Amino acid sequence: MDSFLTESGFYLLVAGFVQGMGALIIAPFFIPIARRLTNPSFPSVLRAYLVFNAFLLFWGCLGHYTFHSMTFGRLYVSADRMVDWFPFIPFGQWVLDQSLGQQRGHLVGTATLWELRLIWFAVAAPVWLLTYVSTALALRLRFSPAPTFLRQSRKV
Repeated sequence: MDSFLTESGFYLLVAGFVQGMGALIIAPFFIPIARRLTNPSFPSVLRAYLVFNAFLLFWGCLGHYTFHSMTFGRLYVSADRMVDWFPFIPFGQWVLDQSLGQQRGHLVGTATLWELRLIWFAVAAPVWLLTYVSTALALRLRFSPAPTFLRQSRKV
């Protein structure tokens, strides 16, 4: 396993691209539904959507490193580690890179796909939870009125 900075850099490039494409594809469906359900302005919904995706990328980067440090080389080996863990795509047989009858990745020892899926879920669930909480806090802190002790008092 490479250093945290190297792994994170590659994750941000690859997962950032995949997540960005997914966000662009989902946005035309999500934004109208969110506006209909919550009735905020379009810029508010767009801002929340972008902040959420930024936090998902950040926490996903930490989740990616956590998942790999726990499993890669111990429970499985694959030829392309950059596509092994995404918070929005469950771990599966596709990770082992089987193509045209040639297996380029494999499970190690007595590891099973279900064990790896459970570990994926154990890492992905906190990533999604942290993303939601971080987004809610960031939006609340950024767009809430200033505390009373910071407001300028106006004397008339």
